[in-house]
Amino acid sequence: MSAAEAEAAAPRAGALRVLVVEDDPRLLDILTRHLDRMGYAVRGAGGAAAALQLLEAAPADVVLSDVRMPGMDGRTLLAEVRARHPDAKVILMTAFGSVDDAVEAMQAGAYSYVVKPFKVETVAAVLRNAARELELHREVDGLRRAVAERFSADRLIGGSARMREVRRALREAAEVGATVLLTGRSGTGKEMAARAIHYGGPRAAGPFVPVNCAAIPEPLFESAMFGHRRGAFTGAVESQAGFAEQSSGGTLFLDEVAEIPPSQQAKLLRMLQEGEVTPVGAARPVKVDLRVVAAANRDLEQMVAKGTFREDLFYRLNVLRIELPTLAERAEDVPALAEHLLLAIARGHGLPALGFTPEALAALERHRWPGNVRELRNAVERALLAARGRRIDVGDLPAAVRAPAGAEAAAPAGEGGLTLAEVERAHVEKVLAMVGWNRSLAARLLGIDRRTLFTKIQRYGLIGPLRPGPGGAAGDDEDAPG
Repeated sequence: MSAAEAEAAAPRAGALRVLVVEDDPRLLDILTRHLDRMGYAVRGAGGAAAALQLLEAAPADVVLSDVRMPGMDGRTLLAEVRARHPDAKVILMTAFGSVDDAVEAMQAGAYSYVVKPFKVETVAAVLRNAARELELHREVDGLRRAVAERFSADRLIGGSARMREVRRALREAAEVGATVLLTGRSGTGKEMAARAIHYGGPRAAGPFVPVNCAAIPEPLFESAMFGHRRGAFTGAVESQAGFAEQSSGGTLFLDEVAEIPPSQQAKLLRMLQEGEVTPVGAARPVKVDLRVVAAANRDLEQMVAKGTFREDLFYRLNVLRIELPTLAERAEDVPALAEHLLLAIARGHGLPALGFTPEALAALERHRWPGNVRELRNAVERALLAARGRRIDVGDLPAAVRAPAGAEAAAPAGEGGLTLAEVERAHVEKVLAMVGWNRSLAARLLGIDRRTLFTKIQRYGLIGPLRPGPGGAAGDDEDAPG
């Protein structure tokens, strides 16, 4: 490639790279000069064979090609470009009498066509449309990459041996198409693990459809999972695809799979075995191409032994099995996980990420976390909202987390003999004082709504600090931060 060709092949910043293929030298010269003045990065080729050589040397976003050319014609060039450079768009130029040929070529994958004789502005308009579409595709690809990176197995926090093994297992599971069963207690991150499998594998561009099987009422389960046809039952005014069809080309995540009604387990088994579902009211089954990742926090083997879960379905689900450890089983990961959660939560609230004191991190690591990551996230959020210093300290953590290991269930010192109402009054008053009587924040920390908090304030006769009102008189600014 000559120096001039190399300069033309190098795209200007943001310029659309266009390769014009035309056997008429005069028309080729006119098109390349005009498109160059319009800001496109243009190269020219006098035939299809020369065009393919230029594409091998440097890619193009758009190939603008004549249809009728000696040797290899435009339709053959189209097929070659699609095979070798699938991201490039092909626009065909054709004489009026060959429009049918151009239409056939579009059906074969061409982006568009223009009819000779034409104005250069007509070609430029088609190129602008192609540029917008290419930009949209790049944005979508960028979003997909960002999502895939966000849910990558490598983003699962923790340097413990258990978490290193989990990450390795998730990466291996992503590379194959087998069904995966994720086990572990509630709050251990099974949905995040399922997303890591989906976005780390060949189905990442397809849909990820999470389904909480426990949340679907049994009478609606079949329709929700497998879809229905119009008129199949009262209220079915139009056909609707179920979760299985919506997942086609991607991954169906069945959370709480142990809660699938026994009457529907055989239908789910058929979907896994045959790759098809039969919507309610349909005359014939519908093929689905999906991968299933299931999650359970109950012992499925025990359920099989009791006859409440089909044995054959269990074996279909239990092809690859990954157990997610509890936080108690990887306590050394808690400080890093807490710091990560703090950054995300602070960003969501528009607050600075204060960080933790060593004493607070030690308390977090010491706690047994029966609610696992879900409980840890809640504790970090409450601590962030309660913190008054530059960093979150032990006193900002929820009482259960501050308590020494094994003391969570013990009665608070000095509260023996108090009635439940007296304990509640003291706790409400303490939280209100801690947040400077900001009632919205206090209600959130107490886990109640503002109306309920207002009722308790009145019931216990609690009085907040007096602040100057609009006219200078004392008044209670209920949402002032103190």
